[in-house]
Amino acid sequence: MLSMFGMGTTRMAFVKRESIYNQFYSDLITPLEDGIDVKDTRIHCFYAEKMGKIYLNRYKKHFVNPDIRRYPMQHEELLACCPQKWASEVRDCCGMLAEEQAQKSNPFS
Repeated sequence: MLSMFGMGTTRMAFVKRESIYNQFYSDLITPLEDGIDVKDTRIHCFYAEKMGKIYLNRYKKHFVNPDIRRYPMQHEELLACCPQKWASEVRDCCGMLAEEQAQKSNPFS
């Protein structure tokens, strides 16, 4: 897991073991209300299936109808190991990917 974040390499030498622990731990214990539902807002969750159902259950408990994007990965693995795919998913969540594709297909834009 730590090698995924570049631990022990010069690639991401600035990443400390304590920072990774804090990220994982704070994600799990951050208090949230149940059934959060904000008008005209959609919650997007990147669910790392290898972290277990505790995260999936947490998303479903705290958010009404969340957009859960599943990946057979560890926590933050998509961001750490596939940053281009992660960025593409973020753009897709925001509706930007469809706009980008439409602009590419329209020679007059």
